[in-house]
Amino acid sequence: MYTNFIYFIVVLLIFSTQQPSLTPRLSLPFTFCASLFLLCLFALINRRVFNRLAARMSKVAVRTYLPVLYHRTVSRQSLLALLFFCLQVYLLDIKFYLTSVGLFRVSFTLQGLAALGLFLLHLTIIWLYSHECHCRFSGSSCARSSMVIANLKFNLAILLPWLLISGSFDFIQLLPVGSIHDRLNTPLGQVLFFAFLLVLFMVFAPPLVIRLWSCRPLPAGSKRALIEKFCQEQNFQVREIVLWPSSGGVFLTAGVMGLLRYFRYLLVTDGLLNILNDDELRAVLAHEMGHVKERHLFFYLVFLLGYLILAYPLSTVSFLLVLSSDLPLILMGRADPEYLTLISVFSTLPLLLLLVFYFRFLFGFFIRNFERQADLYVFGVMGRPLPLIAALEKVALHSGNIRDVPSWHHFSIKQRVDFLVAAESNRSLLRRHRLKLRKALAGYLVGVAAVGVIGYLFHIGVLGTNLNEQLNLKVLTSLVQLEPKNPQVRLRLGTLYYSRNNEKDAVFHLERGLDLDPDNPEILNNLAWILATSKEKAFFQPERALALAQKAAAGSQEAYILDTLAEAYHVNGQTSEALATAEQALALASENRSYYIEQVERFRAIVQKR
Repeated sequence: MYTNFIYFIVVLLIFSTQQPSLTPRLSLPFTFCASLFLLCLFALINRRVFNRLAARMSKVAVRTYLPVLYHRTVSRQSLLALLFFCLQVYLLDIKFYLTSVGLFRVSFTLQGLAALGLFLLHLTIIWLYSHECHCRFSGSSCARSSMVIANLKFNLAILLPWLLISGSFDFIQLLPVGSIHDRLNTPLGQVLFFAFLLVLFMVFAPPLVIRLWSCRPLPAGSKRALIEKFCQEQNFQVREIVLWPSSGGVFLTAGVMGLLRYFRYLLVTDGLLNILNDDELRAVLAHEMGHVKERHLFFYLVFLLGYLILAYPLSTVSFLLVLSSDLPLILMGRADPEYLTLISVFSTLPLLLLLVFYFRFLFGFFIRNFERQADLYVFGVMGRPLPLIAALEKVALHSGNIRDVPSWHHFSIKQRVDFLVAAESNRSLLRRHRLKLRKALAGYLVGVAAVGVIGYLFHIGVLGTNLNEQLNLKVLTSLVQLEPKNPQVRLRLGTLYYSRNNEKDAVFHLERGLDLDPDNPEILNNLAWILATSKEKAFFQPERALALAQKAAAGSQEAYILDTLAEAYHVNGQTSEALATAEQALALASENRSYYIEQVERFRAIVQKR
């Protein structure tokens, strides 16, 4: 689950960094055939790999290694799936045809779903061809289709938070809600909105996930009666005790889901119920209670928000650092989407590295030790660890003798058992482990808070604004030297100079841009705005401003262009025309509507006075 979560984030980052071509690189039929060829090639590779693995499994004498061989092979093939996904995105430019469809062009959610769907298709191929190997080590007799459907349902639950958050952002963009809409379009507003939706999902999503996984209430009987009685004795409340279905074979685990007791579920599998005696089942339940009592579920939410806080400033810093280097300056001298994609890839690499380090190592450290803390909770409930040790040994044996197999998010069962045995003879280990976790959590929270404050100041404060402007100025100045006849570079540089209150250089570069592209609406608009609003006599030219603004509006009916035309009408004494044009701008505006409303009210007040 945790590994696929990382894969899905990487897929979304990869897809977002690719800049589609302005014109199709390959024809649609050729792109479709090439994509189909890559899928078939990936399927053939997986067929060969898993056939060889099945043959190897049949020769392995020690059953311990079967799960290890299987999971390692699946992990390698998942990385290969990521590589094939990159080929289809970067080499075949499938995003061009995807974004040529109206709904996909304006919806990041639909684009993300398409990217995730393509990657899930590769994972489905892996699950199809790994079915025989899965059956060999798990003792499963399930159908191939049942295994694929179960895996899809499990992974779809991982995607639900992203779907809620991304879909909500898309929905908000469609609403003309004035200042609220504008605030949500700021970096801080997006972070806070993301955090709010994530908390909302973590609190209320468990019932949805339970249905998605096809969990059903544990039938009445001795096992349910034992679980209910034990939960009552420990004052542990859950909404329901459910059976956690598997894709067939041995699936020995239990879990707890839900931050609030009204939306909390206790999950247990048939396989686990069948192999444990009553004391061992109580010990496993005590472990799950430990996760809740020690607030591990809450800290999982904190870690997700923590990544957001860390990625928030890094995304901007990495992009600015890439732009400040010499190589991207040369590459950006060309406007080809491939070069823009390269810039995006360079600036996204730090985020990918942060993602791997944060979840694989930092988050991995905490969840491994949370599992150990939950193991130790059995001391407080049952007074001794032997029932839990027996349960862990049975799970290891019936899962393919995996006692010595660790993972990045779990200690091996041997390590867990050894620690429980050590804690039985030295109870001070319980206190020391709790203290260790408290110190680690305190250090983590202080570090994330510090980065959050720095990131906030960087984005909002004078330091961040100045650094951003200075780097942009360096980039654009260098680009002007590389391409002095590029009107877009002149436009961007002139606009930047105006934002820095340097009207002289702003007008100079906008005039040069206008010479190179006399009909460019943006250049016409920006120059007209300066000539209509300047406080300096040398640049205040109302009549020329109006002529430029009218020409810009004739070429493009954008809200900001009509706003400039309204201002030009106003400074030329044509207030009625200014009001009518401002109302047109407001009708077209989808962002910053509060500004356009103020403009209409301003011109209306002037007209009424007359």
